[in-house]
Amino acid sequence: MGTGTESGVRAFEDFYRSRARGLHRYATTIVGPSHADDACQDAWLRLWRAWGSARDDRLDAWARQVVRNCCMDCLGRRATADETPDAAPERPAADPQPDELVVSRAEAAAIGECMRRLPAHLREAMWLREVIGLSYAEMADALGVPIGTVMSRLHSARRKLARRLVR
Repeated sequence: MGTGTESGVRAFEDFYRSRARGLHRYATTIVGPSHADDACQDAWLRLWRAWGSARDDRLDAWARQVVRNCCMDCLGRRATADETPDAAPERPAADPQPDELVVSRAEAAAIGECMRRLPAHLREAMWLREVIGLSYAEMADALGVPIGTVMSRLHSARRKLARRLVR
């Protein structure tokens, strides 16, 4: 088990409470809502077992990487079953004006549908950049790829989204 001290348990619980929701949304982006719970459960178990082994200033990056690894494991299992990812990004907050609310929901639905159709590696790059707000360097570190690959994935994802949204 990761840590047995009371302060270590409290620190993990605090970290979980403050990060679980965001990491679950991240997992949903990668593996879809039907598999995100399983991936996150595996991730939190791994995080607990290794709690105390990461530097405090790297906890967020470490947790994202663990969640990503669990999602990749899940995608590997799904690939053998030939399933299609069904992730949907969170929809933006609705505007209180009825006409704007209708337009906003239609736009969010269109973007969500286009995002669901992106390959997982492009969808993940978009999520890390546009939702979490990571820099290219942080994304490269989180994904384990060179910065050029990050830039290429973002370019491809944006181009595909733009083409699909124009239709």
